[in-house]
Amino acid sequence: MRRTGRHVGVAAALLLLPVAGCGESSVDSYCGEVQEHRKQIAEMVSSEEGPGALLDGLPLLRELADAAPDDISDEWQTFLTAVENLDAALEDAGASPEEFEKGRAPEGVSAADRRAVADAASGLTTEEVAGAAAGIEQQARDVCKVNFGL
Repeated sequence: MRRTGRHVGVAAALLLLPVAGCGESSVDSYCGEVQEHRKQIAEMVSSEEGPGALLDGLPLLRELADAAPDDISDEWQTFLTAVENLDAALEDAGASPEEFEKGRAPEGVSAADRRAVADAASGLTTEEVAGAAAGIEQQARDVCKVNFGL
């Protein structure tokens, strides 16, 4: 007996059902997270604290990156890595972002640590990180219908 295109399509759909699962998709789950935290994200991005607000929000950023669907996970990883690099440099220097006010390092921070913090802070403004942030924002707007201003 010869299979028609319709039968092949139905068979393929039945085979894919267990893979797709019965619950919500990863995109729906991610969009739910983005929607739930949209105010926190907007505050983080628009804060006058600058990078300090991103560092304070690092646990939330990690949560969102973990929940991100595959099509945006690379962008999240690029953005998150840049923020984590600054966090690590500040921790190594034993200082907070506020202590590096106007580009001046606090007393007791070595020249090497100052350079590491400056490099990590500059890492947040690279084209790669800016492109990743733009991709995250675009996906949130287009797919999740949320604008959080990265």
